[in-house]
Amino acid sequence: MKCIKMFSLCLTVLLSLCTLSHGADAKIFNIGTLFPMTGPQAYYGRVMSRGAQMGCDHVNADGGVEGYKLKLVISDFKNVDVMLALSAMQKMILIDKVGCVLTSFSAINLGVQPICAEKHVLMINGGAYSPKLAEKPYLYSTKVSQNQMVPPMLRHFWDMGIRRLGIIHIADPAGEVPVETLVKPMWTEMGGTIVAAEPHQPGLTDYSSYLSRIKEGKPDAVYDISTGQDQAFIVKGAREIGLNIPMTVPDWNDDFQAIAGKTSENVYVPGDHFNLESSDASARRFIDGYKAKWKELPDIFAANYYDAVYNMLPELIRRVVKKGANPANGAELEKAIWENPAFKTIYGGEIKINRDGSSNKPIAIFKIVDGKKTVIKQVVSE
Repeated sequence: MKCIKMFSLCLTVLLSLCTLSHGADAKIFNIGTLFPMTGPQAYYGRVMSRGAQMGCDHVNADGGVEGYKLKLVISDFKNVDVMLALSAMQKMILIDKVGCVLTSFSAINLGVQPICAEKHVLMINGGAYSPKLAEKPYLYSTKVSQNQMVPPMLRHFWDMGIRRLGIIHIADPAGEVPVETLVKPMWTEMGGTIVAAEPHQPGLTDYSSYLSRIKEGKPDAVYDISTGQDQAFIVKGAREIGLNIPMTVPDWNDDFQAIAGKTSENVYVPGDHFNLESSDASARRFIDGYKAKWKELPDIFAANYYDAVYNMLPELIRRVVKKGANPANGAELEKAIWENPAFKTIYGGEIKINRDGSSNKPIAIFKIVDGKKTVIKQVVSE
């Protein structure tokens, strides 16, 4: 009998502790993340998570939002492993009770979107750019898509006198869809010629076989839609076989520059235009704070995830709480977007979320000059 009473007492104490723990955690707002923290794409995971974490730090330093403190739940999908991402997503839904997840990479977004829609988890993508991400319930992007980047880049090539175009792209939706639905039809309609289109597997360092076939077609320029370090190795490989012509890639950073070195000259990069020289107070807080903490300047990916956590998500939480609803419910967060789809942004002014899940924000065409991205043209987001 004493043992039973002792067990009952211990159980009561345990339940009390659990209740206290739950009460202590009730004002923690968990934000899920799906980033490549290890493997060949780890650069992205590093800068994305740092941007998001700084957003949390700044919100929490400001007192939180509606009584909530923000906390990141970091999940690593390594080398774009969709099954690993799905497992992590299920864990974050069941254990961490996330109502919002920060996502990246097109294959990962498309892989987890059905379960997020089913379980009502809002997705904010700040890194992937496939056109296939549009018109997906619960999925919203603060990264401009290829639908917005390809047209101005092709028009710029045309204005340069380029008429014969070679294409190399990653063999997944991030590359296949924009090539087939944008690059090929638009270039042909403009009157240009596609001399070759080479799909490739990700994660290689030698692309000479693909590039040699493109070279045989005698292109005036090469349009590359790849991801990660592949872009740098493709640029370097092109120069090594004598393709010293204009090339365009989706993004560029210091890690890629270290691989490509001087071969990066005459490379063009269309994309989000985050001004590191901005005088805006919120932008300066982010830029200066990021540099002080991480000893490097932030790139567009760090900026996009900071924006999502510091500007967009807190505003959605405020709107949901004001209605008396639960901000951990992704369905409520999604509905709150349409109260006013314009949000403050460190890019300057406001970022507007479109009904298809894309966003309008500043875009520029950059050229690599002496190893640095240099703005040569600012364009309006389409």
